[in-house]
Amino acid sequence: MLTMRESVRSLLVAAALTGLSSALHAQYQPEPYPATLYFGTGLINIPVAWISPRSSDVWVNTSAKNLPSIPNSGDMTWMTRMNSNIAIDTHWAGRFSVGAAAYSQNPDGGFFAQGLAVRQGDFNNKWVPGVAIGLRNIGPRKHEDRFMIGEDIHLNPSPGDTTWSHTVPARYKDFSTAQTFYAVATEEFPLTTNANSQSLSVTFGWGNGLFKDNGGLGSAYNRRGTWGGWFGGLRYAMHPSLNSTLTVMTEEDSWDWNAGIVLDWRGLTAGFYGTELEEGGKRDATGFFVYNYAKYNLSLGYTGNLVDISHGVILRTRITELSREQQRLKYEIAERNRKIRGLEVALTKAQSSEVATLENRRQDLERQVQEEREQIRKAEDRLKQLEQNQTRPAPTPAKPPTTPPQF
Repeated sequence: MLTMRESVRSLLVAAALTGLSSALHAQYQPEPYPATLYFGTGLINIPVAWISPRSSDVWVNTSAKNLPSIPNSGDMTWMTRMNSNIAIDTHWAGRFSVGAAAYSQNPDGGFFAQGLAVRQGDFNNKWVPGVAIGLRNIGPRKHEDRFMIGEDIHLNPSPGDTTWSHTVPARYKDFSTAQTFYAVATEEFPLTTNANSQSLSVTFGWGNGLFKDNGGLGSAYNRRGTWGGWFGGLRYAMHPSLNSTLTVMTEEDSWDWNAGIVLDWRGLTAGFYGTELEEGGKRDATGFFVYNYAKYNLSLGYTGNLVDISHGVILRTRITELSREQQRLKYEIAERNRKIRGLEVALTKAQSSEVATLENRRQDLERQVQEEREQIRKAEDRLKQLEQNQTRPAPTPAKPPTTPPQF
């Protein structure tokens, strides 16, 4: 029995891996993204180039940032230290999203929108990323900072006066962040296609306004430096079960390094994030007791579909057990078909290589056999010759003359 050479085995492995990679990219649909802290879907604070392929999907998310803004935070209760936000994001036609956000406990907020110019895979090229453009802080609140606390609403303190007034603290007067524009690209890479599918995505983009404007505050606003409007991040997503998703994220939002984790179960999400991680934990007056120290953030949310909700489906699995199993089976079928085709090509090449090698070996052995046979023939001829010489009678000696010599 012949043993397959290492080169042939390597060829088969390479063909299988190539087929697997192509099958994954050909069939893969990017994982849904969770809601950001303040606006629509994305990572922690930055957007991504992704829109849900299912029209009327909706994200409702509330988040809270630990933001004590006085010297002695011990004088504040846990609730008063947390600055909360809420946002509603809706996705339509697989190409655009619109939403609204309330920026703090006071009723102050704005709108946001995004359009997906290129969906990953639109050009049948697995290396072309998704590309999107969008707007944040759409509305009149142009003095908002990156924490969305630059403007405020106050009820008038006079007894019996139920009116309210809009105020802008002096340090935020020079901000101009309304209608913040951004452009972003996202590429997602599938890592596995089994029931516990895993993926990794890379995002990179640029924006003005909230991503770039420091309102003239300089190092008081961000002492570690800025990326000048550029931002980027990574996301790893996996499925501990068919009905749950675990997402781990890290990003640079042009101001700070952030990291966080989000758990989704049947459309209900809970997240924990650390922001301004590079700043450490020291608070001081140079940053108004607001900036330049690490903070923790919490979020709770719900993901559903407006059509489902209208039909009485309150809790909807974002990717149900049946659809995920169907997706897994499609991946597996495509993977195995691709693997079979790759192996068939590799085996054909291997067989051709083995046939040629065996033919050369056969010819070499035949040549050696012929040489041995020729040597045997020569030896046998020599042996016969020697045997014939041994059996030939000896020559008879000549008789002496009987007549005496004459003189």
